[in-house]
Amino acid sequence: MNNDSTVFVGLDVHKDSIVVAYSVGFGEVEALGKIAPRANDIDRLCKRMQSKASNVLFVYEAGPAATAFIAS
Repeated sequence: MNNDSTVFVGLDVHKDSIVVAYSVGFGEVEALGKIAPRANDIDRLCKRMQSKASNVLFVYEAGPAATAFIAS
């Protein structure tokens, strides 16, 4: 893990699934695929992303505008 880096996580949220992709810094974007919209799956995703960088920035598409929040 690079302690001074940020991982950017993109979420495409649907009723039955969440499609996830991420990029560490401004590097290559990697698709992770679909996860279920359950709390334990989201917790697992957060822990996985926190292992990649010291800062995690989640962005999700919600209608006509994108929204971002930071997990620390």
